[in-house]
Amino acid sequence: MTRRPLLRLVLCLTAVVWTQSAPAQDPQCRLYKVQPSSLNISKEPRGNAAYIDTLGNADVVCVTREQKVGERNWGFVDHKLLKGDERKPVGGWANLALLQPLPESEVASARGLTASQRAAPAAAPPRAAPAAPPSPAAAATAGDEEVVRFKEPLTSGPFPVNGRSLEQLMLTGVPLFPPIEGLDEALWKKQCSSCHKWDQRTLCEQGASYVKNPKSTLRGQSHPYGGAEKVAMMQWAKTGCQ
Repeated sequence: MTRRPLLRLVLCLTAVVWTQSAPAQDPQCRLYKVQPSSLNISKEPRGNAAYIDTLGNADVVCVTREQKVGERNWGFVDHKLLKGDERKPVGGWANLALLQPLPESEVASARGLTASQRAAPAAAPPRAAPAAPPSPAAAATAGDEEVVRFKEPLTSGPFPVNGRSLEQLMLTGVPLFPPIEGLDEALWKKQCSSCHKWDQRTLCEQGASYVKNPKSTLRGQSHPYGGAEKVAMMQWAKTGCQ
C-alpha cells in the first residue's frame, strides 16, 4: 500500500474513533421541578391519554418542547435527572401547570456540574417566546384536575371508568378483567359487592396503597377495570378521599 492511501485510511479511522468517543450532547431543554406528590406522564399531550410513567414530588426533569391542547399547556419530558450526571429516560407528556421552573440557583447542582464548571460562563440558551397567562377558567381546570370525589363521575379513562363514580364502579359495577387469568367467568363476572365488602373507608385505604406505589396503577388488564380505575383511586386518596 502506498503512503498516500495509508495516510487517508489512518485519518478516516481516527475520525471514526473520535466520533464514537465524543460525549453525547444534552438536548436543548428547560429544567422543571415536579410540584405534586405524584405526577402521571401521558403518552400523548391530552388528559385522557394512556399513562406511561409516574414522577414524584421534587423530581427534576428536562422538558424539550411544549404544546398547547385546548386550554392546557403540555411539556414533553425527555428525561429525569438523577444524582451526578445520571439520567432516567421518560419520553412522555406532563401538564406544565404541575411543573415549576427550576431556579437558576439550583440548575448547576441539578446538572451535576463541578465547582469549576459552575464558575465558567455558559452560553445563554435560546429564549422561548413567553406563554400567554392562563385565563381564570383554564387556571381553575388545572387546579381541579387532580381532585377526584367518591360520588362524582370520573372524567378520564376508557369505558366504563369514564362517566361513572368510584362508588358506582366499586359497589355496584361488574369487573372487566378477572382477578386470576383464565378463571371461569361464572366465578368473577358479577357485581364487586358480591365478593368484596367495600365501603368508602376501605376503598380509601386501597387508594392509599397506590399512592405509596404509583407504578402499581400502570398495570394494563388488571382486576377489576384496568389501570384507569386504579389511577382514579390513587388521585382520590391523595386529595383526602372526599
